[in-house]
Amino acid sequence: MQRRRFVAGTCALLAAGLPGLVRAANEPPLSLGIMPFNSPLTLIKTHQPLREHLRASLGREVDLFTSSDYFTFVGDIGEGRFDILIAAPHFAIPAIERGYVPLVRYQADLEFIIIVPTGNHWQAADLRGRRLGVPNRLTIAAIAGVQWMNDQGLKLGIDYSLREYPTHGAVVAALAVGDLDAGVVSRTALRQTPEDVQRRVSVMAQVARVPHLLTLAHRRLGKRLTERLRSALLGFGQTAAGAAFFADTGYQGYVVAGPNDLLHLRPYWETARQLMGWRH
Repeated sequence: MQRRRFVAGTCALLAAGLPGLVRAANEPPLSLGIMPFNSPLTLIKTHQPLREHLRASLGREVDLFTSSDYFTFVGDIGEGRFDILIAAPHFAIPAIERGYVPLVRYQADLEFIIIVPTGNHWQAADLRGRRLGVPNRLTIAAIAGVQWMNDQGLKLGIDYSLREYPTHGAVVAALAVGDLDAGVVSRTALRQTPEDVQRRVSVMAQVARVPHLLTLAHRRLGKRLTERLRSALLGFGQTAAGAAFFADTGYQGYVVAGPNDLLHLRPYWETARQLMGWRH
C-alpha cells in the first residue's frame, strides 16, 4: 500500500452523502488502478464520473488508485494488485501475461505529439540543440519521441538533450513556464490540462499513433463479474455523465478490446521491459 499513491480517500470524501449506492453484503471494494499519466487530483476529477457509474451499475464500491510512477505501476501489474486496470496498450501486454483480460479501449486513437511554445513555427531541424521533455522513459510517448527524433536525423545526447518528467501533464506545465523548448505528450493528456496552460503551447508534429488506453479486469473476478463490468463500461457512454466524460477527454467512447489490438505494440513493451530490467 505504501508504494502506491492512494486516491480513493479523496474520492470517498467527494462522494460522501451521495444516495443510491447498493453495496453487496460482505463484498470488498473493487480496486481500479489508473496509469499515472497525470497528477492524482486530475485523475480523480477525470475518472470520478466513471467510478460513480460503475458503483451504480455493479452495486459495489469502487476505489480509485494510481501508482507513484510508471515503474511502480508496471510492478503493480505484475503483482496483480488491482482488480481493474486502465493502462497504455503496451502495458496491457504484460498485464495479459499476468492474468488480466482486456475489456474495452477508448475509441479514439492515442496520438503522441511534439508540442512547442505558442507562436513558434518550428520544423524538425529547429529542435537541434533544444531541450526535449518526455514523460517517464517507459511510456510510448518517450520511446516514440526519441525514435521520431532519430528518424529526423537528430541524435540523443548529441543534437538535443532529453528531460524526463513524471507525467504527461508535468511535461506540458514545464514547457508552458519555459523550462523546456519542446515536449512529447499524448494529445488527450494535453487536452486534460488546464486551459490556461494549453493556451501556452501548440502542436508541432505527430510522432506516433496507436490504439488508446485499455481497461482490463483480473481473471480472479470471474467470468460473470467480468462480463457485467464490460457491459457497464460499454453502457457508460449512453449516460449523460458518460457523454460528458468522453467529450471532455476526447476519448470518444468505448469499443470492445482484444489481444489482437496489441500485437504490433510488442516492440514498445520490449523496449520498456529492457529499460526497467523486467523479467518474464
